[in-house]
Amino acid sequence: MDVDALIGWNFRRLRQELGLSQDELWLRLGTLDQSYMSHLENGELNPTSRTIFRLAGALGVSEGELFQREGVPDAILFSKKTEVKKTRSGRKQKPNKKQKTP
Repeated sequence: MDVDALIGWNFRRLRQELGLSQDELWLRLGTLDQSYMSHLENGELNPTSRTIFRLAGALGVSEGELFQREGVPDAILFSKKTEVKKTRSGRKQKPNKKQKTP
């Protein structure tokens, strides 16, 4: 499962259910960059636990709601995504690879 995409999908769903635009939610959060929220909704970033806590608070839901699986597209639930992720600074982060010892 692509957990980043799961969190992003739920974040967008909850925001839209509340009738909030990204701008309105950005004003509630205050310190998160608006482009960060867009990347988060698209499943392109791996949010920290602190960020998940803040997002849930701004949406008025429990942190577990961001991990909700009901109604989530199968493409997210059954993904074996291993592509390169971006860090908060926008730099690409390579997946961890176990090094072989000689």
